[in-house]
Amino acid sequence: MNNTTNINDVNSQDEGIDVKKIIYLLLRQWHWLALFAAIGLIGAFSYTKLTKPVYIVSTSVLVPEKSNGLDMRELFQGTAGTTNNNIFNQIEIIKSYYNVNQTLINLNWRTSWYSKGLFVWRGIYKQEPFDVQETPNFINPKGIAIYITPGSGDNYTVKVEGKIYQNNAISDVKFESSGTYGRPFENKYFKFTLLKKVNNFETPTGNYYFVFNDLNDITMSYMGRLSASLKDKKGDIIVCSIQGEDPNREVDFLNELIRVYTAGKMDFQNEAQRRSLDFINTQLAGISDSLNTAGTKFTEFRSQNNIIDLGAEGTLVMNNLTEIESERARAQMQLDYFQDLLKYLNNASELNQLVAPSVVGIQDASLNALVLKLGELYNRRQVISFSAKENNPTLVMIDKELNQTRTQLNENLRNLIDNATRNINSQKERQDRISVQLNKLPQKEQKMVNIQRQFNLTNDLYTFLLQKRAETNISLASSIPDVQVIDIARPELAYEIGLGRIKIMMIGLILGLSFPLAYILVLGYFDNRIRTQTDLERNTTIPILGNIMHSPSKSDLIVHENPKSNIAESFRALRTNLQYMLTGPGGKVISVHSTNPGEGKSFSSINLASILAVNNKKVLLIGADMRKPRLHKVFKLPNEKGLSTYLIGNDSIDQVIISTFIENLSLLPSGPIPPNPAEILNKPEMKILLDEVCNQFDYIIIDNAPTSMVTDGHIVSHFSDLNIFILRYGISHKHQIEIINQYVDQKTIGNVAILVNDIKMNAFGHSYYKYYQYEAYQNTYYSDEKQETKSHRKKKIA
Repeated sequence: MNNTTNINDVNSQDEGIDVKKIIYLLLRQWHWLALFAAIGLIGAFSYTKLTKPVYIVSTSVLVPEKSNGLDMRELFQGTAGTTNNNIFNQIEIIKSYYNVNQTLINLNWRTSWYSKGLFVWRGIYKQEPFDVQETPNFINPKGIAIYITPGSGDNYTVKVEGKIYQNNAISDVKFESSGTYGRPFENKYFKFTLLKKVNNFETPTGNYYFVFNDLNDITMSYMGRLSASLKDKKGDIIVCSIQGEDPNREVDFLNELIRVYTAGKMDFQNEAQRRSLDFINTQLAGISDSLNTAGTKFTEFRSQNNIIDLGAEGTLVMNNLTEIESERARAQMQLDYFQDLLKYLNNASELNQLVAPSVVGIQDASLNALVLKLGELYNRRQVISFSAKENNPTLVMIDKELNQTRTQLNENLRNLIDNATRNINSQKERQDRISVQLNKLPQKEQKMVNIQRQFNLTNDLYTFLLQKRAETNISLASSIPDVQVIDIARPELAYEIGLGRIKIMMIGLILGLSFPLAYILVLGYFDNRIRTQTDLERNTTIPILGNIMHSPSKSDLIVHENPKSNIAESFRALRTNLQYMLTGPGGKVISVHSTNPGEGKSFSSINLASILAVNNKKVLLIGADMRKPRLHKVFKLPNEKGLSTYLIGNDSIDQVIISTFIENLSLLPSGPIPPNPAEILNKPEMKILLDEVCNQFDYIIIDNAPTSMVTDGHIVSHFSDLNIFILRYGISHKHQIEIINQYVDQKTIGNVAILVNDIKMNAFGHSYYKYYQYEAYQNTYYSDEKQETKSHRKKKIA
C-alpha cells in the first residue's frame, strides 16, 4: 500500500526545469550547435563586409537669445537695445530647406563617385579618379549610375543600364560605349567631358561609377539626416549632427551649413540698415546734382553783379524764406515717405522694403510703434515660414496680426498724410507773404536772395542726409554676428554608430545558436522518450537495478566475447545488485520483461545469464517467448524441442535442457510455436518445471514476451522471485513507466525492478561515467601487463 502511494506521489510531482537534462540535450546535438554557430559567425562576418558603416559627426554653436546687435527698434527709436532670438526658431532655421539647399549649392556637389571594393561599392569623397565637366545648356539625367572602366591609353568605357526621367516620361536606358579623356562624350542621353586629375600621373585602375546628383533629392536627404537640438534645455548652445557613410563629406557639409546660417543671420540682421542706406543714397544722388547747380549759379550771379553780400533787410527776408522752404522740404519728404509706406502696405510682398521713419526725421511715437510691430511680425513670419506650411496655426495667427496692424497703420498714415499736406500748404502761405516783402527789394537783391535761398536749402538737405548715411554706415560696421561656433565638425571626432564588429559577430553567434537551440529544446520538451536517469526517478519509485551500456558489437554474446569491455562491467554491476535484491532462500527465478518489443530483453537475458555463469553459478536460460523465439538462434541450437513440447507433455525436462558452449550456462529453448502459448504457460507443469530446475541450478533466467501485447509475461511473473522490466534508452517512452507502475499498483506483477538498456556514452546522467573510467583503467592495466610480460620474456632469453 505504501509503495502504491509513493508511486502516485511521484506521478503527481511537477517536473519543473531540469538543467541536467537540458545540458544533456545540447551536448547530444553538439554538432548541430557547432554547425549553426559557424553559419552565424560567417553570416555576421559577411554582414560587416557587405554593409557600409555609418558615422555621426557634430558641431556646436552658441546662439544667445539676447543679442547685442542693432535691430529695427534702434533705427526707429534711436536707442541701443538687444535682439531677442527665439532659440527654437533658430534651430528650425538651421534645419530649413533654404539653408540646406544653399549649403549644397555652395559645396557644388554635382556628382558623386563610387569605387568597387571587395564586396560592395563604396563612396569616394575627395578621392575622385576623374573630374566631370558638364556641357553648358544641357541637363544630364539625375540619379542613374554611369559606370566608368579605364582602358588603355586615354580611352575609357562607359556603361549605363537603368531608368531615367526625361521629357516628362520614364524611359529605359541601356548602352555601352567608349570615350576619350578630355573630349566630350555625347549621345542622346548624356553630354559630359571626363578629365584626368591634375595630380594623377597614371591612369586609375579599377571599376568606378558616378551619378549626377539631383539638388532637390540630396537636399531632402540631408534634411532627413540632419539633427539640431539644444545641448542643455536651459542653455543657448545648439548641437548639429548628421549621419553618413563618409565622415569627411559630412564634416564639410556641417561646417558649410553653419557658415550659411551665420551669413544668413547677418544679412537678416542688417537688412533694415541696408534698406535705409539705399534710400539715403538714392536721395543723395538727386540732391547732389541740385546742390552743384545751385552753388554754380550763386557764384556766377555774385561775380557778374559784383555783389558780395545782402543788406540787412534782404538777409532777414532770405533767412525767413530759407527756414520756411527747409521746413517745407522736410514736410514734403515726410509726405513722400507716408505715401510710399502706404503703397507698401497695400502690397504684402514689399513689406521687406520698409524704411525706418527716423531716416526722414519722423519722430511720431504712434507711427514708430506700428512700423516696429509690423516689422517684427513680418520677421517672425519669415522665420517660421522656413519650416512651417501655410496652414500652420502660428502662421495663421501672425497673418491675422499683420492684417490688424496694417489696418491701424493705414488709418494712421492717412491722418499723417492729411496733416503733412496741411503743413505744406501752411508753409506755402507763409512763403507767399514773405515773397511780397521780397518783391519790395531791389531787383538784383531779389535775385540774390532767391539764388542763395535755393543753395542754402539744398545744402541743408544734403548735410542732413550725409549725417544719416554716416550713422547708418556706423551701425553696419559695428554689427557683428551673434553666432559663436564652439566646436567645428572634425573627421577625427566622428564615431561609428550602430553595433560594432565584435557585437555583430556576437549577435551572429547567438542567432546561429538560437535556431538549433530552440529546435532542440522544443523537441526535447515534447520528447516523451527516456533520456536521463532523472526521467525515471521523477516518474517512479520502483528500484532501478542497473544501467546497461550501449554495445558497439552486433553480437548478442558481448559479455562472453569481450569480458573486459565496459558493457561487461555494467552486467557485473547488475550481478552485484541482484545479490541485494534476491536475499531469500531457494532458487533464484528471474523473469526478464519488456512492455514493447525491441527494447533488448532477450539481449539482456542472454548476457545476464552469461555474467552469472562466469561467476561459477549454474544458470538455466528459459525462452518463455513462444510467440517469437530467438534464443536458440543466438546459441545456434535446435528448437524442435523446448518449453512448449515439455508443457504439453511430449518431452521430459532432461530432453529439453541443452548445454551451451558457455560453461555453467544451459538453455531451455521455446520449442515449436504453439497455437495457445498463454494457456500452455498457465498449466501446472510450469510450476513443476520451475520447482525441479531450481534444485539443479543456482539461477533461472526467463525471457518473456512483451507484457503490453500478451499476457504470457503476467503468467510467468507469478512464478518469479524477481521481475526485471527492460527500458531502452532513447526508445522507451515515459508512458511505459506508467504501465509498469500500474502493474505494481494493481499487484498484477510483484517484485518489480527496472533495468535501463543501451545507454550511449555521455548520456543518462552520470551513470555512464564509471564504466567509461573502467574501460580506460582496463586499457591502461592490460597495456602495462603486456609490457611487463614482454620484459620477462627478454630476461629469459638473456
